[in-house]
Amino acid sequence: MYCGAPMCLFEYGLACDANTWPAGQDTYDIPRPRLGNVQYGKLFRHCSVDGTIALTFDDGPGEWTEDLLDILKSNNVKATFFITGNNLSKGHINHPATGSPDIIRRTYEEGHQIAAHTWSHMNMNFLSSKQRIEEMVKTEIALNEILGFFPTYWRPPYNECDDECATDMANLGYHTASYDIDPLDWQNNVTYSKQNFLEAITSRKPSERSWLSLAHDLHKGTVHEFTQFTIDHALEQGFKPVRLGECLEDPEENWYRKRSTGGRGFLPKGQL
Repeated sequence: MYCGAPMCLFEYGLACDANTWPAGQDTYDIPRPRLGNVQYGKLFRHCSVDGTIALTFDDGPGEWTEDLLDILKSNNVKATFFITGNNLSKGHINHPATGSPDIIRRTYEEGHQIAAHTWSHMNMNFLSSKQRIEEMVKTEIALNEILGFFPTYWRPPYNECDDECATDMANLGYHTASYDIDPLDWQNNVTYSKQNFLEAITSRKPSERSWLSLAHDLHKGTVHEFTQFTIDHALEQGFKPVRLGECLEDPEENWYRKRSTGGRGFLPKGQL
């Protein structure tokens, strides 16, 4: 009863997702120089390159993530995945038995951007500074074990990150991403999600607007119905699907940090 997000009383439930630590090397005290020109800490909602749409997916890996990767591959589309470490008791993402390490490596190798969505998907505004930092450090440890580096981009659960949270994230060297299209796909009403998405992208011309779209790869309807719809209609309206860093004109080498130095951690595909 104590472990439910976002109002998680995890201090009273030792088995709660938030109270578990992944195996791996600690990242807490590493240097964290700021990489590139994208703002740090303060939440941003929009892309900066007109004519682009950043397709982003939260909460995975999950049951349908590999199907989503297949769909994206068949369309030659790259997206951004905001990954949780141990949300919904799915098991630590760096534990081989979960299958998540292979999925995350595949995601990266196929050219998608990996980003963080905290360890246990709690509302960061309800946590102390220490607890917020631990949510991110745990995610870093797990992703570093899988990839050999960890992201500089994250998205706050429930889109909640107040000034204190933003300061903590800036100190950790994170870009805080929101969105400007929310199809509410977590409600599992694909018809409504399609309508919501279409109303947004038809409201402005590609020559004057870009988009940052939210979705969740935990939901079958999102993967098997909504995703192809978003790709088809984005292209039809003249918007190019891209990764988040691309729509911000941020070079790919800035998207990841190396534990050993705190500097750029980008690895060319095929070298994991």
